[in-house]
Amino acid sequence: MLVVNVALTNWRFLHKLGLTACRWFDGFGFSCNIRQPMQVGDYKPILNPGQPVLLTFYVPFFYPGHPVQEQGSLGRNELLSTSFREYERRIREQMIQLFGNAGFDPKKDIAAIVLNRWGHAYVNPQPGFYFPPDGEPAPRDIIRKRFGRIAFGHSELYGHQYWLGAIGEGRRAVEQVLEIISTSPAS
Repeated sequence: MLVVNVALTNWRFLHKLGLTACRWFDGFGFSCNIRQPMQVGDYKPILNPGQPVLLTFYVPFFYPGHPVQEQGSLGRNELLSTSFREYERRIREQMIQLFGNAGFDPKKDIAAIVLNRWGHAYVNPQPGFYFPPDGEPAPRDIIRKRFGRIAFGHSELYGHQYWLGAIGEGRRAVEQVLEIISTSPAS
């Protein structure tokens, strides 16, 4: 997975379209969204189309017709061997295609592009990940069970990476460990 953060000088072109996020089905990536500005203490900036903002793009690597394991290797190879210049070209072209008619100008509107290349620790849920065909417990349900004094918590037990899943799985694992502590005799 490639996550691209585009620092924009403004996002008037999105405001003109009535968007803060969008999804598409052809081109580079599949979705993007404005990142809520960081809030610290009493500092709570508002989203203003005339102010700088981050626009985050999500770019998976699929290879239809290849086995899932092979797709992972092919994607990792493409992810790591493609130059920054090439990714920059692709993201600019995608943004022109999506937002050009609304006034987007990459020379004026893009301040920076940051690539986050996730070439590891990413689950590709294969058939059986959610519901095994033989009626046995799913692998993710087995991992969720405590093993002695060890509990596993990982965002990908949901089948994809995301923050809320990570928090929920972490909390569940901690609660499993606390259950052991609360029922263990004092030493």
